[in-house]
Amino acid sequence: MAAIANGPIAERLLEEVNAKEDLSLRLGDALDVKASIGLALLLFLATQSVYFFDKGLSHLGNWMQTASVICVIVAVTMAIAELWPRQFILPEPESPVVGRRIEQLREHFKKFPAEYPDVEASVNDTLLEDELEWTKDRIADNQKKNKVKSDCLNWSFWLTVPAIVLNLLTVVTLMKK
Repeated sequence: MAAIANGPIAERLLEEVNAKEDLSLRLGDALDVKASIGLALLLFLATQSVYFFDKGLSHLGNWMQTASVICVIVAVTMAIAELWPRQFILPEPESPVVGRRIEQLREHFKKFPAEYPDVEASVNDTLLEDELEWTKDRIADNQKKNKVKSDCLNWSFWLTVPAIVLNLLTVVTLMKK
């Protein structure tokens, strides 16, 4: 077992990694808020398109609104995909894994008293290293999920923009009547 750091250094690294883990979870929440706002805008655009179709549009207006509705449908689908529940990996406050790991480490270090005279310090240092790795693994997993959420949100946004433009252009065609 290679020691990456001891004592205060390892604890500081663990604090930094835990802060990064918290940020990765907050990012997921922020993406959800943006997707929810986007859905409200998309609902407005869909309602506006229904109103435009009801008004009786020119051939160009019908074409623009059909394209707008297609963009809205796909954007809504992507926003819902972004909001789809995912299981983020969170630390367990009282995990039995940690207790078992402590016992494993104690048994291991007691077998080598010459190399590890202070068993508890060795257990503590190794456990800190394990916690760092576990936290990094959780961050990596959560970042993968956030990447998917972010990609869905980006697609939703870039499909909402043409819908807005098409609806605005439809307003202009209705003003010319």
